[in-house]
Amino acid sequence: MKRYVLALWLICLSVGVNADREVDSMQTALIDSLQQELQEMKLNEIVLQHALDKRGESERADSIAQANMRHRIDSLRNVTPGVPLVVGEDTLLFIHASIGGQSPEVRVSNMKYKIEQLGKSLKLTTDSIFVFEGEYFTYIMCGEIELMRVSNLDGLWNNMDRHELAQKNLKIISQKINELHEEYGLIAKLRGFGWAILLIIIQVLLFLLTARFIRHLRERIMSGLGGKLKPIIIRGYEFLNVHQSKRILLVLTRILQVLLVIVQLIISLPLLFSIFPETEKFTWKMISYVWNPLEDMVISFVHYFPHLVKIIVILYVLNALLRLIRYYANEITKGNIKIEGFYADWAQPTYQVIRIFIIAFSLIVIWPLLPGSESGIFKGVSIFVAALFSLGSTTTIGNLISGLIITYMRPFLVGDFVRIGDSEGIVVEKNAFITRLRDIKDNIITVPNNSILSMQTINYSAATRNSQGTIVHSDFTFTYKVPRQTIEKYLLEAADRCSLLLKEPRPFVLVTMLEDFYSRYEINGYTMESHRLFAVYSELHKNILDVFREHDLEPTSSHFVSVKENK
Repeated sequence: MKRYVLALWLICLSVGVNADREVDSMQTALIDSLQQELQEMKLNEIVLQHALDKRGESERADSIAQANMRHRIDSLRNVTPGVPLVVGEDTLLFIHASIGGQSPEVRVSNMKYKIEQLGKSLKLTTDSIFVFEGEYFTYIMCGEIELMRVSNLDGLWNNMDRHELAQKNLKIISQKINELHEEYGLIAKLRGFGWAILLIIIQVLLFLLTARFIRHLRERIMSGLGGKLKPIIIRGYEFLNVHQSKRILLVLTRILQVLLVIVQLIISLPLLFSIFPETEKFTWKMISYVWNPLEDMVISFVHYFPHLVKIIVILYVLNALLRLIRYYANEITKGNIKIEGFYADWAQPTYQVIRIFIIAFSLIVIWPLLPGSESGIFKGVSIFVAALFSLGSTTTIGNLISGLIITYMRPFLVGDFVRIGDSEGIVVEKNAFITRLRDIKDNIITVPNNSILSMQTINYSAATRNSQGTIVHSDFTFTYKVPRQTIEKYLLEAADRCSLLLKEPRPFVLVTMLEDFYSRYEINGYTMESHRLFAVYSELHKNILDVFREHDLEPTSSHFVSVKENK
């Protein structure tokens, strides 16, 4: 305003000078200078006004741009939840905006790493965490470490100024760092080592107590439990004597000791690992090694329980049916039940055949109810086992079928003296697959049932089941010079001396052949000692030799043949 007044005064003065025309040259120059200064002032005013107008337009544009950006952020807020900063199990805050080419994910990852490193350090001063205000960003610092950088865009996402947002995040981050330090700090480590040492001492004491208990238990077992340990007798058969019972109990004590140690380790090791946060994850992993299989087993058992009930019912019914059939088989074997045309010795083999068919039927019914029966591995193993059985059991099946045929043909019974091919002896065992003989030297001869059907079988004991017995005979040849009556007399005399031959029916002599130079005689006698034929023949031959020597009579030639005759 003063400048305008001075300008008006100068103008008036110049007007006065012009009017007066008596102003000297110095006043004229001064007036020109003042006019020039006035023009410059007007020009500066115009420039300043233009600058003010331009700044107002920029501020209005910034305000409009910021309003537009806030509107866009508000529209994105519902569809863009942001990247959470999760430390431990706590979600501290959300990051939405990128800064300096770093995506929200990268910012969150860097912040999480720095917070965890500071929180898990042994020493920490929380007073060193502060907010630093920059020109374009607000920083949350811990000493010289930058924990977080807050921009204006972060403030817009949270509807607050960036400085306010930095102060809010400072409290959250400081609290979390303090919590981590209390869990991972030096004091927590020392406290954890103390608990670990105490737990180890307790576990060692438990090991010693377990060993002492097992040792005391073994001493009690070795002493016979104070005389209470008795032999186990089932239906008159000593199933286990005292010494065998002690050995079994000692083995069980070893198993008990191992189980107790395993149970203690299952409890103590997870507790030991749970003391320190760094190893706490191993605790749940070790517990899962035990718990997950148990959980799976329980769930599988619950789902499988209806099928299990069906299997139990099927097995119970079939077992009752087998017991009923076995009862009638035993009664037929004992002779309490008689069926026309059905021999008593057929009862047990028939029961075994029926038993095999019932077991096969039960397997067919139960097989689809077994766990895993629908899996490909189960089916593959089943096919492999079936193929292996069919390829490797051809001979076995043949012997089994032959055993059934022999059973129902009844060519011999257990205890009969038989000849099967070149083998001769007493039948001591006859089962579905093989037949065993005991010869005169007490050797056991095993003959497959499949080969019995293709060989000649002679049963010397079959005739002993009637009153006549088995015929034994020997052949002798004499020249025609010796009268037939004399030879028959001496042979019958030798037969009468045999204590193993029956007196009734009487022995008899047959003239079997007339050769060119001699005739053939055969002495025959009956005996009930079919299982001792070797002794019968030996006694008969001895007596014949003695009688012939007594009467000074010698056969032309002799050989002895044993054949079965049924009369």
